[in-house]
Amino acid sequence: MHDVAAIRAAHPIAETVVSAGVELRPSGRRLAGLCPFHRDRDPSFVVYPETASWFCYGCHAGGDVIDFVARIRGTSFRETAALLSQGLPALPANVVRLSIRPPAARLDAAALAIVEATVAHYERALPKFRDVRSYLARRGISMETARRLRLGYASGGLARQLRSSGLRLDVAARLGLIAGGREAFTGRIVVPDLDVQGRTTWLTGRALAGTGPRYLNLRAPSPLLGVAQASQVGSDAVVVVEGPFDWLTACEWEIPAVALVGTHASRRSLAALRGFRTVYLALDADGPGRRASAQIASALGGRALTVALPGGVHDFNELGQQRGGRDAFLRALAAARTRQEESWQQIDQTRRGRAA
Repeated sequence: MHDVAAIRAAHPIAETVVSAGVELRPSGRRLAGLCPFHRDRDPSFVVYPETASWFCYGCHAGGDVIDFVARIRGTSFRETAALLSQGLPALPANVVRLSIRPPAARLDAAALAIVEATVAHYERALPKFRDVRSYLARRGISMETARRLRLGYASGGLARQLRSSGLRLDVAARLGLIAGGREAFTGRIVVPDLDVQGRTTWLTGRALAGTGPRYLNLRAPSPLLGVAQASQVGSDAVVVVEGPFDWLTACEWEIPAVALVGTHASRRSLAALRGFRTVYLALDADGPGRRASAQIASALGGRALTVALPGGVHDFNELGQQRGGRDAFLRALAAARTRQEESWQQIDQTRRGRAA
């Protein structure tokens, strides 16, 4: 366990936020600025120095300095606390530059063609690398699932492939696929988001090495990962998880699922979730995950159920790496349904008592 109070004292929230490129201005006894986690036009991001906390009134994210650094870095609460407790810099320059870059507009036809060609190129490369296959196996993801979901590995040769296909490298650079003459996703497992025809609409890359940010996203608005596949299954229920590998675990288990790719549910994501009769929230077992679950449950009303991850695990993929993880999750799912039914029965009994 880490001394959270000591970490907060060693990393003042205001200084950490400013180091992430957020300009803060005094507003009474608090500080306000533009939120680095969504496209913010009015200063909706507020820092409260007295309580060492922050909250965004635009995207409803918030927490302490550990939560903030975790969101910037794309790491878990536990990993971030371990990092900060070692006295290391909270936000290396490369992480800051990537995290505060504004998202691009939705992709046009030319951009989609490049994204599809990129995923096809990386998809062909993945089976050739034993270390990548081993990594997926350790995370509980089979090669069958990798092929079905078109996972890839960025091993090089993308610019040459795009040129030979008559695709423009300047558009690839605008999408963040090529930066400074090199491939931005090199050394990463590439997880695409697919439409109902199996064509790529977006992608993210998970680093295998420990340098740089854990995840690097296409320079475009993040989607509700997997919603097309979940809608095709024909189920009226869906499980909501946080990260790409949490989603891959659900797909491995053949459970209809979507991933927020973070802890913020946009209006577009909430609208998509309303297309399901029941939404099971299985987000990470940490502060940001619990707050995101509460936000989504409030927005979706009675159709949303929070599922407590069993066995003290931190996230869905961690459960997926355990023997019997799928059965344990299904039991947790059944327990959540039972609690909902009991709650509705109590409400009904109360209503009948008042009527009598």
